[in-house]
Amino acid sequence: MTGNGLRIMVVEDDFLVASKLASEIRANGDQVVGPFADIQDAIGRVSVIQGAILDVRMQGGTSFPVADFLADCGIPFVFLTGYDLRQIPFRFQDRGVFAKPSTASPLLANLHRQHDAILLGGEDSLDAVVIEMLRRARHLMPDDSSAERLVEGVLLRAIAEAGNRLQGPAMRPWLMTLLRDEHQQRGRFHLH
Repeated sequence: MTGNGLRIMVVEDDFLVASKLASEIRANGDQVVGPFADIQDAIGRVSVIQGAILDVRMQGGTSFPVADFLADCGIPFVFLTGYDLRQIPFRFQDRGVFAKPSTASPLLANLHRQHDAILLGGEDSLDAVVIEMLRRARHLMPDDSSAERLVEGVLLRAIAEAGNRLQGPAMRPWLMTLLRDEHQQRGRFHLH
């Protein structure tokens, strides 16, 4: 474990998996919040956590509403799933996704890295966000030039819409949403 222990939320509806994760989290020196088998209960406790491990499939639904809330709050999280990794929506592709069965160790290492990056200001710095946007755009577009034009289009749109949006922790999710929207709505215009 790096640094001080974190308060880690576990959102998992399988009792045995949740118990095993909780035990391993405590052994790592972190605190467990939960485990929660109910999404609304988990969302109600977000204010006291510093990271989260989310099972993708929850009681006939998904944990994506929790993930959206965590992303909006700037709280690190990872997914744990026994299903196809392609089920993870585009907006979460930069998050850690771990296949079941997994020990808690790699999940916690990822959460600690995310937390440390936030403390250092690296994850939400404009430079870091633009680099991440370029990386994502290169996966979306057929070549580097069109990827760069896509990101340029996003940044121009962001400047036009900004007001005070570039201040505060919501910058990263906002710009990533703009990237997704720009690709869906105008991606073909950036090809040439």
